[in-house]
Amino acid sequence: MCPRLPDPRRTTESGRSRPYRSTALRLFYRDDVDDSVLCAISDRWWGEIWRDGNLDAVDEVLTDPFVRHSSVGSSVSPRQEYKKMLAEFQRTLCHPETTIDDRVVSGDRVWTRATSKGLNRETGENTVVSWMLVQRIADGRIAEHWVLTVRGVDWTV
Repeated sequence: MCPRLPDPRRTTESGRSRPYRSTALRLFYRDDVDDSVLCAISDRWWGEIWRDGNLDAVDEVLTDPFVRHSSVGSSVSPRQEYKKMLAEFQRTLCHPETTIDDRVVSGDRVWTRATSKGLNRETGENTVVSWMLVQRIADGRIAEHWVLTVRGVDWTV
């Protein structure tokens, strides 16, 4: 089960809760979906799509269009375009073994720190990729994610 970040609500002198207010930080709360459901959706991306290379699962797991934020910028892409990009990544890194090092659910988002290890087909060398991935879940699918990958760096040591 994913741990949940504490609810930063404040209590007034009368005992009522008031939401945390900040222009820099905006957290979303929802009580209608169990954290384990959000983790299961995230697990499908990590297991079926990333590890197994099952690009057909993209149609079940991601919204269409899908929003992706990375070090090269942000894009709104149809699932077919995202599948092509994933296929290119998977062509380079052969059947990666990925461990989830940390995971937290906050509102409609699953925050994951992970480590992937596998064979780089272009160089023939074993490689490691460290991840920070935030996935926003909407209507049972991943609608948006923010991803940072660092090749050649192992944060688990």
